[in-house]
Amino acid sequence: MKAPTPDSNHLNLYPDEIPQRKLKHLVDSGVDIGAFCSASKRPLLITDVYEVFPALAQWSPEFLHQKIGDKIVEVNTSKTNVFQEYHQPIKMSLKEYSDEIQAEHTTSGRRLYLGALGINQSFPELKSDIHFDALLPQERLGLKYLWYGPQGNTTGLHYDTSENFFMQMYGLKRWLISEPNSFLDLHPRSALSQYPKITDFNPLKPDFEKFPKAQKVKFYDLMMQPGSVLYVPDYWWHQVISCSTVVSVNIWCKTSILKAEWGALQLIPLYLRNLLGFNIFPKRF
Repeated sequence: MKAPTPDSNHLNLYPDEIPQRKLKHLVDSGVDIGAFCSASKRPLLITDVYEVFPALAQWSPEFLHQKIGDKIVEVNTSKTNVFQEYHQPIKMSLKEYSDEIQAEHTTSGRRLYLGALGINQSFPELKSDIHFDALLPQERLGLKYLWYGPQGNTTGLHYDTSENFFMQMYGLKRWLISEPNSFLDLHPRSALSQYPKITDFNPLKPDFEKFPKAQKVKFYDLMMQPGSVLYVPDYWWHQVISCSTVVSVNIWCKTSILKAEWGALQLIPLYLRNLLGFNIFPKRF
């Protein structure tokens, strides 16, 4: 579903939308979902997940309180609602965290986000409640992360070097997604920087004077509903916005060193194109 938000007006959108498939249709067809998604090399929204796994509908803040409410968790902090990079975490119980993010008015002067916490390591109690991972090739399964945060939190625009199956369990998340060939136009940080996989360009508040080439970048604008899974291929740019209190789980698929390095090497022509000052490598869209 395309996000019906007023700030979409300044976004340069792709003419098509992200393809969608119902999970039951994929399961009934007997297709290898991991291989099917990888072969497409494009994002795919898998819908109606609760039809196949009704137990996933129980994921909510209350569900987390019951399962892991007394656990001490590491929570990222930020002075703004943009979590552009990893911040020094603070420790508190999950119940204390929930109380603070649900307060109507916070006096702490900080934003909090419980994100990218490994389920296998930190919350083994939740492993058996994920279910969707049973449909993916077990030899390729990587880390699984829990994301639980308040309305308004957003990531910076970035890419990852592994394939990602992102499960939206509770609340709404908006995704802005752009193809890997947008690399140079997004003014990425230096490869020698501490966080080289991100850009300081914010498509929600675009500064085209500072980032002029970003005007050419196209985006998919997608609103994820509870009970859906988004497949994000490696090296696709994305920014994720919490439109309500949200609970999500993402499943990384292992990427071989060769594939990861090859993905990085594929970006070299884009550097060369920029140095040469003209486009000798056409885009796919």
